[in-house]
Amino acid sequence: MRKEEVRSLINLLDDNDNEIASAAMHRLCSAGESIIPNLEQAWQECIEELRLMRIERVIGQIQSRTTLRKLKEWVDAGAAELLPGAFYMAKLLHPDAAYEPIAKTLEGICKDIWIELNSYLTALEKVAIINHVLFGKYKFCSNASLIDNAPEQFLIDNLLQNKMGNCLALSTLYLCVAEKLKLPIKGLDMPRSLMLAYLDEHYLDERSLFYIYPFLGGQVLGKQQLELVVNRTRISESNQHIYLHTCSNRAHVLGMAKSLQDIFTYAGQREQAKKVRAAIKILSQEPAAS
Repeated sequence: MRKEEVRSLINLLDDNDNEIASAAMHRLCSAGESIIPNLEQAWQECIEELRLMRIERVIGQIQSRTTLRKLKEWVDAGAAELLPGAFYMAKLLHPDAAYEPIAKTLEGICKDIWIELNSYLTALEKVAIINHVLFGKYKFCSNASLIDNAPEQFLIDNLLQNKMGNCLALSTLYLCVAEKLKLPIKGLDMPRSLMLAYLDEHYLDERSLFYIYPFLGGQVLGKQQLELVVNRTRISESNQHIYLHTCSNRAHVLGMAKSLQDIFTYAGQREQAKKVRAAIKILSQEPAAS
């Protein structure tokens, strides 16, 4: 879209005829992220309150559509890496979030772990090194008081910046590290991704050697201890066996989105809930055929 056309449409945003203003907003939103610099410049130069509000709304809608499109591309490509999917959920709520700083921070963490790893270590020893770096050196920690009502605590960008998150965020970080280091650690199909499984690489049936509890500093648990944790989560007995199965990256991000939807819906934050519902719809679909 040409600058002159963008400028003309912006001038219509506070038109007395609401239909004209709505049509202008729709046209601007359909133009995509390439016009955001023009919109931001117009916002800086604008003094009319109504036009300012509608410019902000258009920018927000464009950013959300762009992020949702990229999330769908990630799903359709097979969601092979967790970090991009976790990033898109963060960017949906934090439009200014950038991927490169997040990826660079994760790369530094992985390098610190990789230096201490070698092929002679046992699975338990490898996990001990991960725990030492994540929870000892970098001081990542849980915040139980905010686990159920603070959306920020779910997001990877917030966790990397503030070193504090809920179990799902800590599990996301742990899984991203494991992927980068090519370690056989997978998430379990549990609410809020409470547990991870370290798989036995000698079997093809995803047999677990032990389980990892990121919320408690990466504590290692056996199967009986895991079942005790499952019992405490008030999951019905008939469904408890489901949570011993590993889940895909797509399912992990879907769980994050569903938790966020519950929080935003309960808090009456309709716009945020609407964004997350759109993400849930994308994540609930099977990847498009190539």
